[in-house]
Amino acid sequence: MKRGLIIVSVGYWLSRAVFYLAGIRFLGLDNLNTYLQIIDPPLLEHHLLASLYYSSFPPLYNAVVGVLLKLFGVSAPAFAALHLLLGWALALAMFALMTDLGVGGSLAAGATLLFMILPPVILYENWLFYTYLETLLFTLAGWSFLRFTRNPAIGWGLGLFACDAALALLNARMMFFAGVLAALLWWRWRGRPTPPRLRRVVVLSATPLLLVLLVMAKNAWLFGAFTVDPHFGFHMGNGFIYAAWSNPEIHAVCEQDYPILLIPPMGFPPAEKAGLPVPARTGVALLDDSLRSGGQPNYHTMYFLEVSPLYTDALEDFVLRHPRLYGWFVGKAFVNFWAPSNHYRFFPEQNRSILGRYDSAYAMIYPLLLALYAAGVGYALYAGWRERWKTAEAATLGLLVAIVGYTMLAIFVTLAENDRYKFTVEPLLWILAAYAIQQMPFFARRRPIAGGDAAQSVTGRSGG
Repeated sequence: MKRGLIIVSVGYWLSRAVFYLAGIRFLGLDNLNTYLQIIDPPLLEHHLLASLYYSSFPPLYNAVVGVLLKLFGVSAPAFAALHLLLGWALALAMFALMTDLGVGGSLAAGATLLFMILPPVILYENWLFYTYLETLLFTLAGWSFLRFTRNPAIGWGLGLFACDAALALLNARMMFFAGVLAALLWWRWRGRPTPPRLRRVVVLSATPLLLVLLVMAKNAWLFGAFTVDPHFGFHMGNGFIYAAWSNPEIHAVCEQDYPILLIPPMGFPPAEKAGLPVPARTGVALLDDSLRSGGQPNYHTMYFLEVSPLYTDALEDFVLRHPRLYGWFVGKAFVNFWAPSNHYRFFPEQNRSILGRYDSAYAMIYPLLLALYAAGVGYALYAGWRERWKTAEAATLGLLVAIVGYTMLAIFVTLAENDRYKFTVEPLLWILAAYAIQQMPFFARRRPIAGGDAAQSVTGRSGG
């Protein structure tokens, strides 16, 4: 394990030096001023705690950005250093999870380093948004789950539920992911005597989720919505607009019955023009000022909280009255989810142009990767079913597949960014593919012991 971690570390930093010499740079600082989830940088830098309290968006990424702004100001090197550390941690977590599942050290190291130099990884690592952090958290959650189910110690349990809480505070889509974890943990120990110590460990491990409940309670107190993010209609409206403008039939229906679904939420007219009551001023700049300090729109105002339910109502009615058209939307979103994640349209062109033919070549071989992902998921389901999901290894394979499936639920609410959501679970798909490859005769010199939790790696060491 130690030798493999050293190899992966050296390979990771050497690859980053090569990409830097090729001209790859950290880009996207403009996102600080334009992306709707990010609070105005001066507020984060000088009034961080108050800004996090009064923001209605999930707070974790704003907290990370705010700390960096306080320490370094608007500094590309600081954000680049953070993302490089996230990438290094992702590489180590991938290698550790693979070897703990029983993948041989050489295959695990090679697969990890190959994944870490793929164009999507380079593009996301050098772009400012919460996606790269979310990708790491998913991988750490999988590794913590495996370790916790093999050895239910408080440290691994806290790590698991801390990842779960962080995901919920990073992206509201993950708010109910704790239910998936709870179901798998229950199934893992189902039918076995549960000692009091195990119950105490599970309860104590879940304490990070209290922070999620506190954020939800804060939003209920300030905004009347017991949720991490009360902007559901706002987000789904943004995703649906692409369908409404690209499908003539949907466009015609919206034009006649749902004109609001042809207006991007971020371009919704001011309250006076929209005929809506102007929200009462709160005395809090984040909630009152329609513009940021740089003149860009401020989407954290009370006004957009009142606009969001308008989209929710219209979209619910559209889905109920036009299920066929909604089915087209979901089908299109499904295709978008499995598209190459380096095709994400918001990347700055500079890094893509530097990758050039390498970026294009990845798109050409991507169907092969899809086949490997499908094989990995299929074998994981087979291996888990064979063990009735009762071993730690089988339960973890089930969790990795469940994370992919849970993330894919985004296809029901958005069309424009599903390829980005897919990237957050792509390391898990890569790990499942490596696990399936490990079972081939060429690699499987020693397979994990069937039905036991002491699954052994090809080196003969215990994976526990």
